Order: sequence, then structure tokens, then C-alpha cells
Amino acid sequence: MNLFRERLNSGKRLLGTHVNLTDHRVAELMGSLGFDYLWFDMEHISTSFKEMEIHLIGAKAAGVPSLVRICWNDVPHAKRVLEAGPDAVLFPQINSVEEAQRAIDMCIYPPEGKRGFGPFRAIRYGVDSADDYISSGNNEMMRFLQIESRQAVCCMEEMTKIPHVDGFIIGPMDMSGSVGNLGDNRRGETNALIDRAIAIGHAAGLPVGLSTGSDDAEELEHWISKGVDFISASTDTWSIIKGGREVLGTMQRISQKYPRARKDGMR
Repeated sequence: MNLFRERLNSGKRLLGTHVNLTDHRVAELMGSLGFDYLWFDMEHISTSFKEMEIHLIGAKAAGVPSLVRICWNDVPHAKRVLEAGPDAVLFPQINSVEEAQRAIDMCIYPPEGKRGFGPFRAIRYGVDSADDYISSGNNEMMRFLQIESRQAVCCMEEMTKIPHVDGFIIGPMDMSGSVGNLGDNRRGETNALIDRAIAIGHAAGLPVGLSTGSDDAEELEHWISKGVDFISASTDTWSIIKGGREVLGTMQRISQKYPRARKDGMR
């Protein structure tokens, strides 16, 4: 059973975070904190294929499901990610039914899809049966489409009819940019589009997630209150910045209470 799918099917809202740094120990560490899944980004971050694959190993060691956002919706970028065997993949910037179909076709073996055969880590390098993977591979990972524009929302109802679409993930920032208000993603038309996208996904019986780089409590409550089924928040880099600032602030406050007594002649 795919652990990501199993957790979503449990009815629990899944809480994840984004991993942007490339050291595999970051994935293992973040995965050990109790997040329901980790999001590894290959669209906006310099993560290489090798670094992504090592992240998957780190996530596996921590016992946490992995979601990889592929850098673009084409075969060369998607193929090796699929063969590495993440629990879920995400195709960004899906703006039409044709783009959605192309993304899903890349994930599904013939005759239903057009995926080329060559699983590697996905079958544990040959320990598992390739024949078994052919018969079960279409359920071995989840396939999500990212909804990031007004155009995408207008096409969503047709996208939900594509076999093997496992759900959608909303990108609020690019959604706001698509209506000319980049950054203003909780009001006006952007907010209405996000509500509509969630409603369309749920009407089709598909889970809808959302991605935000924020850890602000008010913003997270805004998104979670909309009824999303899973949400990715903050980043590993922001967690380091925030934690570092807190430690430094604590040290500074304590240090001010005890001025240094410098003695004459001290080098």
C-alpha cells in the first residue's frame, strides 16, 4: 500500500512541509519530526535528480511519505522521477485538459497510458518483480495536478474525468498572479477561485491539497478552514532561520542581564 494514499484514505488531514535544501540528512531530520509527508521540490529549487533520489532514501529511513514536484510537464523531466519511486508526484502549471492528460499518460503504462518501462529504485533495483510492478505500478504512486491559474480552475471539471488523476494541489501565489494580483492570495477573485477549485475536486470525490511557504497561524487557519485535505507549509530553510533567530534572541536577552566584566590587561 502506498503510504501517502493510505494516510489520505484514513480521513485525517495530512500536514506536510517543503524540503528545499539538498542534503539528505535534512529529509531524514524533517521526516522524524512527525510531518505526514515531505514535499521535495524540483521546479523552483536547484535539486538535482541524484539529490532528489537521496532525499527519497532519507524520507524512507524516517518512515515518512514523499511527494516530488517535477520541474515541468514533459517526459525527460518526469521519467527518471517516476523510476525513482516516490510516493506521490506533482505536475506544476497544469492549465488545460490536454496538459493534464499528457501528465497522467506519462505515469500510466500502456494500453491506458504512455509511460515507458524502466523502473529502477521503484522496484528496489530488481529485488521486486518487474512483472508485478507492471500489474500494480499504476497504483504504486499518487499523481497530483497543480492548479495555479484562473484558466486551470475553468478546466478542472473536465480534468476530474481523466482516469488515474488522484487529486489536485492549489498554488495560491501563482493563482493570484494569474488574475493580476500577485501576493494578494486570500481575497477577491483569487480567494473565490480557490474555493471553486476545492469544491470541484471534492464534488468529484478527489482530494485537494494546498501549498504555502508561510508558517503564519492566521494564514494557515485561513487555508485549513476551507476544508483542504492536505497542506504543505513553511520550508526547511525558514525553519532554520526562525529557529536561529529565536536562539540568538534568547542569548541576547540573557547576555544583557549579565554585562561582561572586562579586567585590565585582558587580551
